[in-house]
Amino acid sequence: MTLVCVRLEKSFGLPRLTALADTRASIRQTNGTFKTVSDTTEKLFAIAVRCHSIDGLAPVVGAWTNPYFETTIGLGFSGSCFEALTLVAHFSKLLASLFAPNGDAPRPTGEGLLNLLTKLCESYFAEHSGDTDPVVRLLVFGFDIDEPWIGRVAYSKRSGTTSSFILADENTLETIGQDAGFTQRADEWRNRIRKHREEVSSKPLRSHSDAFFDRELELARHDVAEKKATEEEMLLNIDSELMESIGGVLQRLELSAHHGQVQAGFTRDDRDYLNGASFSVAPDAHLGPVPIVQRMGRIEPSKGP
Repeated sequence: MTLVCVRLEKSFGLPRLTALADTRASIRQTNGTFKTVSDTTEKLFAIAVRCHSIDGLAPVVGAWTNPYFETTIGLGFSGSCFEALTLVAHFSKLLASLFAPNGDAPRPTGEGLLNLLTKLCESYFAEHSGDTDPVVRLLVFGFDIDEPWIGRVAYSKRSGTTSSFILADENTLETIGQDAGFTQRADEWRNRIRKHREEVSSKPLRSHSDAFFDRELELARHDVAEKKATEEEMLLNIDSELMESIGGVLQRLELSAHHGQVQAGFTRDDRDYLNGASFSVAPDAHLGPVPIVQRMGRIEPSKGP
């Protein structure tokens, strides 16, 4: 199991769908405890969506070129890693080759993409042996132009495949995995922050421009406080000895939408040995991956001089 959450942020004037996840993969043993298989599993993915018309087909190699529309969506998973990662791989391949056969140029919607993932999940598990009794939960999220949305798909042998879809707002916090305690605590402190933000917003302003600036600064602090509180709560779950199946480090994926264009940014975590920055992929030149945005993980206390 694991813990994944997605919420909408509007701090610094840029709407973003932010996903957090831990990195542990574990198996349940016969005595009911969990055995850690890896603490470096990727559970958040940015998936390219590309739409093509017939004139974009390169027939000799059977490939699509020059999509008429492109965007990016996010996906996080919880549950059986093999099955979940297989679904992610199939879903990614399908979304890269969406085809409009009627000469028009329709754009995909969040509900349409969720429906495709749901049908894919149903088809996949219909042919699955089921011997290991897999459980998979998926959170998929993105923007319809500038409208944020979040969908969820879940499979278990008992319930089959289920799905749901919502349009996200500032009160939205969607979670999957071992999330009951996290959701309860998150709702409590998010409500406290939200209540205080509303009190600050409702105070009458004097005409002095400094008063307006002070209020906007205080509101911005609320946004940052909610963001940091969510991340700290995730870190507490990762560190908790009671959460055997949650661990590793904290991952974050942010999707932002600006004038209909969606960008994805992965935040650096504290696993320097896996970031690949010391390797170049070009001969006689420096060209390699550089993780950007703020560093995740834990800040080590200063040891002093």
